[in-house]
Amino acid sequence: MVDLIPIKRLYQYEKLKRIDSPEGRQYIDGNATALPSVTTVLSATKDKKALDAWAARVGEAEANRIKNEAATVGTHMHTVMERMIAYRDLPRPTNWLMVKGYEMGYRLVNEYFRNLNEIWGSEVSLHYPGKYAGTTDLVGVYRGNPSIIDFKQSLKPKKHEWIEDYFHQLAAYALAHDIVHGTSIKHGYVLISLQTGGTQEFSTSGAEFDRYKAAWLERVNRFLSQASAEPRPASQPPP
Repeated sequence: MVDLIPIKRLYQYEKLKRIDSPEGRQYIDGNATALPSVTTVLSATKDKKALDAWAARVGEAEANRIKNEAATVGTHMHTVMERMIAYRDLPRPTNWLMVKGYEMGYRLVNEYFRNLNEIWGSEVSLHYPGKYAGTTDLVGVYRGNPSIIDFKQSLKPKKHEWIEDYFHQLAAYALAHDIVHGTSIKHGYVLISLQTGGTQEFSTSGAEFDRYKAAWLERVNRFLSQASAEPRPASQPPP
């Protein structure tokens, strides 16, 4: 990929330890502080009425099947971009969901990677000290703009007004990158590969991106306030 897109190691990205638990994902920073993941905060603070209504309509078993298959396809789709950037071979497909994910990943590469001017990092850990952490799909220069880029897969086409959580995710990584690495990232892009074929590109910048950043910080602070207010288990008396 470096023959087509310059890979520039401009920043030293800290490798954060990741912990997954029933309560959500956390990252441990260099000061041994446990930080909630971006996806955990998004999940805990989102309006799930529409998702619950859909699950009730199709049935719990079918909803779980669709979500699990989508997650598997998405994982394999991401593998395509990650391994191409890192010059690593792709594993041989062993099932049709893997084949589908690979095809969707290559579709994004073919359609949009020509717009990448520089790659600063792929699958790198980012954190906002004392608040949250996560792993961004890609950070670099896209369409001439320092940007956070996120890859998504979808069963059907999206509209700009439907994907606020995606824009909050971009905002989270932009804020974290800025505060730790001294950048000023003002653009975010969501690249979507559709399971039915085709792709979509959504972007946010300027005043709109600033609003998403402010809204994201409000969600984080609300999550942290709720977490600190939750009652802790009573300590057990000594034997």
